[in-house]
Amino acid sequence: MGFVEGCISHKTHRGMWENDPMTQPTVSLAPLRATRPGRWRLSNQLRSDLRGYLFVAPWILSLLVFTAYPMLASFYFSLTNYTVLNPPRWIGLQNFQTMFTKDPLYWKSVWNTTYYTIFSVPLGLTFGLLLALLLNQRSRGIGIYRTAFYLPSLVPAVASTLLWMLLLDPRLGLVNSALVALGFERVGWLRSAAWAKPAVILMSIWGGTGGAMLIFLAGLKDVPDSLLEAAKIDGANAWQRFRHVTLP
Repeated sequence: MGFVEGCISHKTHRGMWENDPMTQPTVSLAPLRATRPGRWRLSNQLRSDLRGYLFVAPWILSLLVFTAYPMLASFYFSLTNYTVLNPPRWIGLQNFQTMFTKDPLYWKSVWNTTYYTIFSVPLGLTFGLLLALLLNQRSRGIGIYRTAFYLPSLVPAVASTLLWMLLLDPRLGLVNSALVALGFERVGWLRSAAWAKPAVILMSIWGGTGGAMLIFLAGLKDVPDSLLEAAKIDGANAWQRFRHVTLP
């Protein structure tokens, strides 16, 4: 009897311990709670991304409307016979065939574009790099010079063109006035076939050098000063430091 009562008592106490919520093993809610801040962080990240997309949306919309759509529309109309008064009529590659074989102005325009690219791009990059090297100094008022050289890149193309037309005017332009003062003859910059392309190249260099200068200047700021100082201690001159340290 004592053994039976002991078993019953042990079983009863065991049941009491099992039914007691204070003695039951509990599942830790720490991992679940830890996921909530992650969800909040994700929500904040998405909110931040949406704000960024809203700021970029006008630029993307303008790119699609004023660049992508005209390009696609131009390609479509190039495959049709289209006039303003008549609807487009599909003719395939006939326009391209005529352009390559029967249009003498096409190859002349290709030559003018090639001439412009060969001179304007290398000269623009070269002048941009030279300006960046000159403006990569730690001196008083250097920010004023950087701003002054970058301002032409901010001038709209229409305003820049009108400005250069006034400067290169054969009779009233400042450029021809300076040439006459130095004893040279007036030049028809924009009216002569020989001088029109150099004038356009000069205009493009004036307007595009500022952007190239800014990019090169940002790259020069990333070159550690310790490398330049070490090269100088090793006996490298200015050209060697530029060639082997700065330029790479």
